[in-house]
Amino acid sequence: MAYFTKGVCCLLTLSLLRTVPAQDAGAIVERARLLQKTPGTTPEAVNSDEVTASPDNSTEDDSFGRQLILKKKERPRPFTLSGDAGTFFTNNAALIRHDTQSDFLFMANAGLSWNGQLANDVTLQLGGQASTFRYARMSSLDFESLGAGAGISWTPARLNGVSFSARYDFIELLNRHSREVLSDHEWTLAAQKTFTLGGPHAFTLGVVGMAGVTDPHSAQRDLAGGFARYHLQVTRRLDTDLSYRLSPYFYNSGGRTDVNHVASWNVRYRVSPDVELNGFVSYASNRSNRRAFNYDAVTTGLGVGVVIRF
Repeated sequence: MAYFTKGVCCLLTLSLLRTVPAQDAGAIVERARLLQKTPGTTPEAVNSDEVTASPDNSTEDDSFGRQLILKKKERPRPFTLSGDAGTFFTNNAALIRHDTQSDFLFMANAGLSWNGQLANDVTLQLGGQASTFRYARMSSLDFESLGAGAGISWTPARLNGVSFSARYDFIELLNRHSREVLSDHEWTLAAQKTFTLGGPHAFTLGVVGMAGVTDPHSAQRDLAGGFARYHLQVTRRLDTDLSYRLSPYFYNSGGRTDVNHVASWNVRYRVSPDVELNGFVSYASNRSNRRAFNYDAVTTGLGVGVVIRF
């Protein structure tokens, strides 16, 4: 999931009287929403090297009786401090239908989250994240993303791989002059089922619904969609995911309805327990009943991330 924090407050005080062209503002909003992860789609590692044996697999010794090999229980580390940065290329920077322009995009994120176990199968999560996006040529599309979120997830053991989640997020987008482009309150419900296919393979199917209150109202929309993901743990340090996301959007003004498709391939290599390298390529296609909002875009890039748990 993506978590946002309303931090870096000084950004809000700079150049508040400046304006941003409507076309650029729309492109900023579309790009930010396209880069957001669908709730519930964070890959879960399936590591064939870390299979925990049950007591039924213990051995009998005639002289000393039954012996169990117990795995040392780690101290809970509820806080996660994360940061990542990457450089990407897109063939359609402004996400428009005609006269597309390619560009390079630099993105950096910093986040802090807390996970608390409310019960054996219920987890509470609080978190925040600040992100910055800078284009090499089309600087009018530069923006920051700030916000905060809280969510709860339930993974009942008797349902064997099914999990449910509900969360609230506040998201704020600022243009390159630090003027607010969008503020968004989002309420999300999601459910997913993970199928372990044996060894390092896993497949996940999920559905998600979202409603929001947005300023400006013209950008307010609701979502009802689904996603699928295939995960392969190639080695202990290397894993990859193939994902597809279908997101029909229903705008609350103007009678606009969009259907957004995103297919992506991600590769991750863990340099150490705290540091990882990432590469991805994605294809996005948006089709709307208002043809001006139709677009296709290919994005690819490389990045590095750091995750510290404490």
